[in-house]
Amino acid sequence: QPSSTNAVANMLFVEIPAGVGYSYSNTTSDYHNTGDKRSTDDAYTFLVNWLERFPMYRDRDFFITGESYAGHYVPELANLIISNNRARGATNVKLKGVAVSV
Repeated sequence: QPSSTNAVANMLFVEIPAGVGYSYSNTTSDYHNTGDKRSTDDAYTFLVNWLERFPMYRDRDFFITGESYAGHYVPELANLIISNNRARGATNVKLKGVAVSV
């Protein structure tokens, strides 16, 4: 763990929905069954699974950023994180802020 004088930042890039940028799926229907809610749910599922796989990052502050159409996903994902953080037994995501650029 870094000390407070040796702050470390990590970045995790996620492209949603499947088929955007370098993202892909092994399931063809994922390219046709899309929408804001599906993309938000997929992003949350990925994030929680990632934190479960790499628990050393669970205590890090988490910021969500995005550009362009992510102006839809970023607030929805933040809302889902806040809602699920209140649920018992859910993986807690230390959401500290969001940013969207156009």
